[in-house]
Amino acid sequence: MIGAYRLTMNSNTVAEARIAYGGMAATPKRANAMEAALTGAAWSEEAASDAGAKAAEDFSPLTDHRATSAYRALVAANLCTRLYRDLAGIEDKLEVVRV
Repeated sequence: MIGAYRLTMNSNTVAEARIAYGGMAATPKRANAMEAALTGAAWSEEAASDAGAKAAEDFSPLTDHRATSAYRALVAANLCTRLYRDLAGIEDKLEVVRV
């Protein structure tokens, strides 16, 4: 699975978010609910985590020989939090959160 993110910031607020994932469906798809959750929010780990939880509204992942649908949904949610931590320079371990 791969996630693509484009955030436009206005100070510490997400002015615009564009998020897409490949590996969640037959073709790559934008994550509209995740984008809406981030747009207008203060950029924080909590906002990223909340947006990640919205992945379940955007996708009905497939299960195949590479991964189950539950695993794909979990990774999509946690990648959003990982994005925040990478950009913030937080290097401690990320505890996997099950949604």
